[in-house]
Amino acid sequence: METVPKKRSYGLRVVLITLAIVIAFLYFWGASLNTPTSGGMASTQTTQYVPDEIDLHIQAQQFILQALKAPSTAKFPALPYSATTDSNGLYRVISYVDSQNSFGAMIRDDWSVTMRLVNEKWILEKLIIGDKMIYDATSGN
Repeated sequence: METVPKKRSYGLRVVLITLAIVIAFLYFWGASLNTPTSGGMASTQTTQYVPDEIDLHIQAQQFILQALKAPSTAKFPALPYSATTDSNGLYRVISYVDSQNSFGAMIRDDWSVTMRLVNEKWILEKLIIGDKMIYDATSGN
């Protein structure tokens, strides 16, 4: 009696089954990404960016750095004294900075920045360092 060699299709079956599972997974996963989740209708609303205290402090620091004599020496606190907003979209940040003056001495100055967010761009309205008004958009300074 002759022995008929068995076909070695076990490895091929495993590969084909694994491939089928992967394709099915990708198909259903991709379909779930395209399915709207809010009552069957896709939402077209965009949420408006509302900066938090840290975002406001970081942006205000950028305006302050532009006004300092030695910006590379500036040291800011981790959090501002205050960061507030009004109903007109103005944001005001009050804090302090330690930096070198013209003579190289480290000094601490309180500062205040009033700014507005317009089309994802920050617009400086008013900048005060110490007792000195550095910039005021309303007076053209």
